[in-house]
Amino acid sequence: MSIGFSLFIDEAGDEGIDRVRPIDPDGAPEYFVMCGLLVRSNRLPELSDHLNKMKAEVALSSSTEIHFRDLEQEIQLKLLSGLGAFKCGIIAVVSNKRNMRRYRNRRIERKLNEIDGKGRIRPQRNSWFYNHIFRYLLERASAECNRVTQAAYGEVRTINVIFAQKRGFNYAQSRAYLEKLRVERHDRSYFNNKQQITWSVVDPMAVVSARPKTTPGLQLADCAASGIHRAIDEDWYGCARPDYLEALVPRLLQREGSAKNFGFTLLPENFSDPLSDTQRKALALVGYRLRHSSRHIPE
Repeated sequence: MSIGFSLFIDEAGDEGIDRVRPIDPDGAPEYFVMCGLLVRSNRLPELSDHLNKMKAEVALSSSTEIHFRDLEQEIQLKLLSGLGAFKCGIIAVVSNKRNMRRYRNRRIERKLNEIDGKGRIRPQRNSWFYNHIFRYLLERASAECNRVTQAAYGEVRTINVIFAQKRGFNYAQSRAYLEKLRVERHDRSYFNNKQQITWSVVDPMAVVSARPKTTPGLQLADCAASGIHRAIDEDWYGCARPDYLEALVPRLLQREGSAKNFGFTLLPENFSDPLSDTQRKALALVGYRLRHSSRHIPE
C-alpha cells in the first residue's frame, strides 16, 4: 500500500507526575505536550529546504540541529513563524498533570521494566502515560490521513510514524501497545475515549524512531511541541507566551472550523483547573473558553 503521510513526533515538558508545579515548587512542569507534524508524502522533499531557509533567517547554519528551548525568545518566535508558513498539519495533545499527581498504574508497571543507572531492574513507571497521549495523537492523525488520501487519490494510503529518539525509552513497548489496541478494538472491555485509531492507515510494527539531527521533520516537530509548551506552561516567574501558539494556529488541524479537540486537544476532558489570564488567552486561540480562577504561584 502506498504511503500518504509521514507523522513526525516530539514532545515538550516531561511525563513526571510524582511532583507537579505549581503544587510542588520543585516539581515537573504542569503540562506535557506531545506534538505531531503531519506531512504529505509529496511534500517530504521540501522539508529540508524549508528548514534550512528558517535557519538562515535566524543566522543558524544548515548543519546546526535546532534545540528550541535553548534559543533566545526572538529566534524562537521567528522559527515558529517560519513553521507556520510550511504546508503541513500540526496535531498537539496537551495534558495538564495536576489531577494525575502521584498517580500510579501498577498493573501496567508490573508488565514494563527498565534498567536504571545502577543496573537495577525497576518498573518503567511513566511509559503508560506517554503511550496514552500517543494514542490520542494517532487517533487524530490517522483520521486526517484517511480523509485526505481518500479524497485526493480515491484510495486509502498509510501513515509513517517517526518519533524523535528519546534516551532510555523503549519504542517496542509503544508498538506492542498499538498492536494490543488493534487486536482488542472490538472487545467489550476496549477503552473508548470517543475516537479510535483508523487502523486501515496504521501499521503498529512500522512505528520507528530517528535522530532529529538527520531528520528535518523532527526538528520542526521539536519547534512545534516546545513552542506550544512555552505558550501554555508558565515558567518559574509565572510567565507564558501565547504569541508562540498564535504563530502555529494556521497549521493546527481543524474540524468544523475549530482546532479544539482535534488539532489541539487539552486533557483531561472537561478540564477545570485554575488558569492564569495568560493561559486562558492562549487556550482561547484554539477554541477553549475556560473560567477564570485565581492561581497560587509559590514564591
